[in-house]
This record gives sequence, C-alpha cells and structure tokens, in this order.
Amino acid sequence: MKNYYKIILGIVGMFSLTSCLKDENILSPENTDKKNIVEFYNVTSPVSTGTDPYVMYVPMTLEVVPEAEFQIAVSYSGVEAGAPQDIEVKLEPAAEIVTTYNAKTGRNYNQIANSLFEVPSSVIIKKGEKRAFVTVKVKPTGMDQTKSNVIGLKISSASHGIVSGNFGAVIYSLPIKSLWQGTYTYTVTNDYGSIDANIGGSFTEEGVKLSTVGPNKLRVDYLWRTYSGYTEYQFDGSNSTITGITAFSGSARPTVIDKIVIVDPVNLIFEVHWTCLGRGIKERFVRTGD
Repeated sequence: MKNYYKIILGIVGMFSLTSCLKDENILSPENTDKKNIVEFYNVTSPVSTGTDPYVMYVPMTLEVVPEAEFQIAVSYSGVEAGAPQDIEVKLEPAAEIVTTYNAKTGRNYNQIANSLFEVPSSVIIKKGEKRAFVTVKVKPTGMDQTKSNVIGLKISSASHGIVSGNFGAVIYSLPIKSLWQGTYTYTVTNDYGSIDANIGGSFTEEGVKLSTVGPNKLRVDYLWRTYSGYTEYQFDGSNSTITGITAFSGSARPTVIDKIVIVDPVNLIFEVHWTCLGRGIKERFVRTGD
C-alpha cells in the first residue's frame, strides 16, 4: 500500500477517511473482564465492517462443481495456555442471523438450504489446545448463482466457558468465482475534481488482487490502494460492463461512475473513471495472473 505513514496523517488530518480493518479476534466489550471465552476463530480475514451486526468471512470462492469443502475453526481464550479440559462446542445453522444482517445493512444475502451443506453438530477443543478445526462441505451446483449465498452458523452451547457475544455467531459468504478474480497491474490517476495529495497524481502498483465477494462482484483492498477500506466493482452477467462501484473507508462513501472506458472479458482488462469524495479517479486494471 502506497506511502502508508503519509496516508495515515492524511486520513486523520485532511480527509476524514478512517481505518476500518479488522484482522484479529476481539472479545466483545461485555466479556472483556471475564475468562474462558469460546468463539469462532478467524481462519480468513473478515469482509464485514465493524458496525455490522455479525462478522462475515469468505472462506473460499467456489467453482461450479458437485461438492467443495472448506475449514472453519472455534477457539478457546482464557488465562490458561490452552483449554483446561476437553470442551465440546455445539454448532447450529442460524438462518435468523442472516435475516438480521440483511435488515440492518440493507443487503440481500441468501442462507442456502440445509440440504446444500454439511457441518458437524459439535466439535471438541481438546485439553491443552486453543482451537479446533471443522470441515464444512457444500454443493455449489445446487446453489442459485445469481444470489449472494451464505451460511449463518452459531455456537449453541459449550461444555465449558462463555460463548462470545461478538464471535458466537458468524456468516460465511460463498460466492461463485468470477472470471475477473486474479492478480493485476493497477494504475490510478487523479487528474480531475479535487486533487488528492496522497495519490500524488498517478501511480502504478503490481500484484494487486481482485477477490470475488458476491455474484460477479470483485473487491480490491484499500480505497485507491491509498486509504484503508476497500472498493468493490459489480460486473453485469455478461461481463461486458460495470454496473456499480462501492467505496468503503470508515463508512460507505457515495460514488458516481463518470465513464467506462473499457471492459474486456477476453484479455481481462478494465478501466473506469469515477468520482468519490469529490475526487475524480481513473482506474485501470490489467490481468497478470491468478
């Protein structure tokens, strides 16, 4: 990420763009003075924001195959180096948390039918260990690829300890892999609208990742590869245009697409000009690898 320390000063002092990255499990405030916490563990980085009612992860992007699997984990946190005894952690599907998530965020995630996934009903965190891993099996060919498919899960009980208030229920997002997912040469230019000193006119960065986070929706970490947060690009079903851009840095930022220069699904190149926070931004992505 370009000029990190300079950027932080710009965020605080000039642009009101705030850090919202969340890389580690944090115990819920009501549980910080208690011991023996049982919770879901971050196997991958969350894609949700700090204000969302539940944490969301993308454990993997799916190919359209009969069956796929991924791992999740539960953990024990206490004063001991590991669990003081075997701890049985019971797991349950939790479609209701997806309903709550949608209502509070305005999103439209779809809890897939129980027949399309398998998750063990319980797992044991063994004495002396801090976490246990669980394999979840899913059936991508049975999913509606036009929907944002997820699995909501909760810890229904633990034989020892307190179930975390923040991480006792989570949502796993299961997007079908977009053809745009991969590694790119990224060029950003700010030469119209408000001029951002931290972007510095224009720069190019190699090895920038685009990751699938929804039906043909791709995310790049860091807004303009300069500020904390992310940008998401929504491609249409034919991969011939971009229908929307979401910018997030501390909060969602209004965006306007000014011009779509090129969307080439054969050579995997796209360029779009758009405005956010008054800054006119030209972005160009050229695919270089997986």
